[in-house]
Amino acid sequence: MSEIEKMQRYIERTELPADLHDKYCFCLGELDEVWKFSQTDMFSALCLLFEYGKAKGYRAAKAERRAVV
Repeated sequence: MSEIEKMQRYIERTELPADLHDKYCFCLGELDEVWKFSQTDMFSALCLLFEYGKAKGYRAAKAERRAVV
């Protein structure tokens, strides 16, 4: 199994609440800007996406904890 297949499987096996996608997804404008940025510096663009995804996941977890308390 390739690393890409492992990543895809990891995503598929992660159960996320249905409303999480609406609140913490990338919007088209953000993806378009990252695409433009990647034309000059692909590595930095990928790092930016990773860090942005981590920040969104962190905020989603914080919001979930606040909703429970």
